[in-house]
Amino acid sequence: MRLLPHILLTLWSVLYIPSRTSAQQHLSNQDQNDPDVTVQSHGLKRPDFKVADALLSDWEGDHWASLDADLDKVSLSWTTDKEHITFQLEVVSTGWVSIALTFRGNLPGSDIIVGWVGEDGVATLVDAHGDSEGKMIKDKVQDYQLIVGYQYQDSTVLRFKRKLNTCDGDDLVITNDTFRLRWFYSSKDPRNEMDLPYLTSERQGQRAIHLYETSKFKQRQPKALKWTVASNSVVLPRKHTLYWCTMIKLPEMPEKHHMIGYRPVLTPGSEKYVHHMMIYECHDEDDSASKFHRHVNSGYECNTPNMPKDFRNCRGIIAAWGLGGEPFFLPEEAGYPVGEEHGGATYYMLEVHYDNPGLHGNIVDSSGLEVFLTPNLRKYDSGLLTVGHDVSSFQLIPPGEEAFTTVGHCPEVCTQTLPQEGINIFAGLPHTHNLGRAMRLRHLRNDQEQPVPFQDRFYDPNYQTMRRFELNLKPRDHLMTECTYNSSELDTYTRGGFSSRNEMCMMFLHYYPATRLAHCASRLTLKHVLLALGVSVWPITPSTRHLGLRVREPWQYQNLTFTDYLRVNGGKSRAANIRLQEASLHHSHMAECFDYGERRVYADGLEFSTPRIHNPLYDNVGGCFDESQGTFAYDPRLNQPLHANAHKPMVTILSFSVASVFLLYILF
Repeated sequence: MRLLPHILLTLWSVLYIPSRTSAQQHLSNQDQNDPDVTVQSHGLKRPDFKVADALLSDWEGDHWASLDADLDKVSLSWTTDKEHITFQLEVVSTGWVSIALTFRGNLPGSDIIVGWVGEDGVATLVDAHGDSEGKMIKDKVQDYQLIVGYQYQDSTVLRFKRKLNTCDGDDLVITNDTFRLRWFYSSKDPRNEMDLPYLTSERQGQRAIHLYETSKFKQRQPKALKWTVASNSVVLPRKHTLYWCTMIKLPEMPEKHHMIGYRPVLTPGSEKYVHHMMIYECHDEDDSASKFHRHVNSGYECNTPNMPKDFRNCRGIIAAWGLGGEPFFLPEEAGYPVGEEHGGATYYMLEVHYDNPGLHGNIVDSSGLEVFLTPNLRKYDSGLLTVGHDVSSFQLIPPGEEAFTTVGHCPEVCTQTLPQEGINIFAGLPHTHNLGRAMRLRHLRNDQEQPVPFQDRFYDPNYQTMRRFELNLKPRDHLMTECTYNSSELDTYTRGGFSSRNEMCMMFLHYYPATRLAHCASRLTLKHVLLALGVSVWPITPSTRHLGLRVREPWQYQNLTFTDYLRVNGGKSRAANIRLQEASLHHSHMAECFDYGERRVYADGLEFSTPRIHNPLYDNVGGCFDESQGTFAYDPRLNQPLHANAHKPMVTILSFSVASVFLLYILF
């Protein structure tokens, strides 16, 4: 679909433009300052040559995505710089077309762009928003700039740009959050802009997209060996969602190699079905060669009873690609070692998420990632550091909560093992299971909060990709990983675990230079979990260990196992849920820090107090400073305070102080 416009336009230029020189000579006799000048030739009306230049230019965005995996009739290209984002929307339709930027798919409060090309060949673009009923309302200020709009055969193409932050309350700020992009189109043009609130689409849909990344380190495809990690002729069933896992072995190499990047390799015809792909490292303390080797090149539906248990030892995510993602390359000074003997892994698992809303059949796919390897070692080995909440069945998410936050810590006792100059984090992959709705990584130094290196306030667990950001982590720094879940539709507790029915709260951080530290996490102490729930348990002794953890109080649940208590109680106490949230945010945790394979343990259940943050940072996303008024305007849809371990926000204290001074001035 992307090449078709260029082919057609090339033919158009041959058939309808005799020569560039003659066209320029023809224009010289007319008012060249008139933007609406057209040239009549052989009875045909042609667009002005400024438009023709735009049509014939080979513009391709840094990113591209098919928005409708059903019929592949809607695609979007885009590219960003420090201040602007440029879109190109291509739709197989000759009527009006539209996209709406949303965070959760809701049209009220969304940022809408609608456009069309009239019968006279003139393109119209309208900057709009969704009102409380989701109807299109034209913005008072038009912040989107039309670059070019045209139709060829049965398709409409609109290219337009805007600032990342327009300082317009009717527009959303383009951030590195996950956007839920909705699209619409019709075969008819509206009569005029007054029709916008009443437009009815003939077809519509939505997809998750990452439009912007805060880090833009140089991306250049190096010369390297290519290793394809791919599924093995997977036959897609007629079901909406499929996760497929395949075991892969690293090719034998005579010497150490670095992984320096990867790019997607999609089976022709399957592009619209492949939603995202991940490569996991597989490690085991025992003989991994025999455990994993028997599964090489075999594939199973992920996290089902048919998937071998050995696959569950594949955890660290070293590569990830999602819809609209581009090839990923490590910084030029770093490379990720492969091979167990070189500090990497020999066995890997590829996970592919297929999205098939049309329930199409007879689709055979062998998509995967092409990994770039080189024996020309980079200056630094890069490493993979897992941070967050340790995977534990005592991580509890109560039911009926729209926003319950779990916090995991990478504390000073673990980061003190880092080299004096620290490590340079350049990318990371946030990871939860199905209940995850928001994620944030916070950075503390000497109990002072530093700028937030990463957050996704509208995280989508079904759209997980590698995210670029930069952070220098020094010895004795403290990292906090916050995961917010929505359990409003559940009626029982969700526990931590590796199954998709359980939950996780992790970030897989890529950094250099590599150190021995590979896992830096924490978990809430059992005593605080029990206190929050109002439960006491019988002590476990060697003679009662086989009975498991059993409830002592409340008396009506006495001698139930803790698991049965959670199932029977079902999170009915709202007060207990509030106490559990308070405990997760503020009470002491136990550190779990070690290298891969747990060959060296730095902290094993060491209890520590969570940090008291004296200067909590607050989101100002969407705010703009008005120089004429000397004020800072906030977008109430976006400004949410970070969870802070401080008793009073600094803003409140300052406001009280200023008010007090003003009152004293009036009185005296």
